[in-house]
Amino acid sequence: MAQIRIGAPENTLLTKLEKSIIVAGLLIILILGMAIGYYALQMATGFSITNLFSLDSTHSWWYISRAAGLMGYILFWLSTVWGFAISSKIFESFLERTFTYDFHEHLSLLSIGFVLLHIIVLFWEHYEPLSLTQVLVPFLSAYRPFWVGIGIIATYLTILVTVTFYIRSKISMQAFRRIHYLSVVAYIGALFHSIYSGTDTSIFWVQMLYLGTSLFTVFFFTQWMFTLYFKKKEKAAITG
Repeated sequence: MAQIRIGAPENTLLTKLEKSIIVAGLLIILILGMAIGYYALQMATGFSITNLFSLDSTHSWWYISRAAGLMGYILFWLSTVWGFAISSKIFESFLERTFTYDFHEHLSLLSIGFVLLHIIVLFWEHYEPLSLTQVLVPFLSAYRPFWVGIGIIATYLTILVTVTFYIRSKISMQAFRRIHYLSVVAYIGALFHSIYSGTDTSIFWVQMLYLGTSLFTVFFFTQWMFTLYFKKKEKAAITG
């Protein structure tokens, strides 16, 4: 079966928007179903999630933000190394290009979703609340301003890279690839933001998570660089 090449994607902008709408619709249906089920359970038994998770406590939203931040980092890391693997053609022998690119795109979207949850929750958090200006403008946060600022910049770069999935047909492939190179900068920023502004960095398994993911990234990045080098060398030999 013929595989789809990145230079000639079959997915149009409309198709991608339709897919996103379908995914968003399914999520909305799931959330509404859970809300209705929870309401029915609460009416029947008096069960309350607020009491179960102590959501009225001072630090509860802080914990939710931390969990969302960690999940956003893991998904963004997976999207980054997946992108390196696609460029290195690791998956070509056993996965369709359509799947690998769509999966890469949806990983990016999911990571942005968790990062946004990580940020939005901080508006309701009582331990170290942030204002809208502190969230949108780098280096203005009262809490570890430099590393929080690095995280904000990394988020903007991630959104920029993700947007190019939807405007790929409007820009050149060279521009698409150059913008995608920024994902490396965004990942490094996200990693250092997580390490130096995250309150979970002192936990051993979180330290191992950052170490393991960064080592995997270095490995895939190195392989990707060698792939680019040999491609250029092969192209020079053909044209020369």
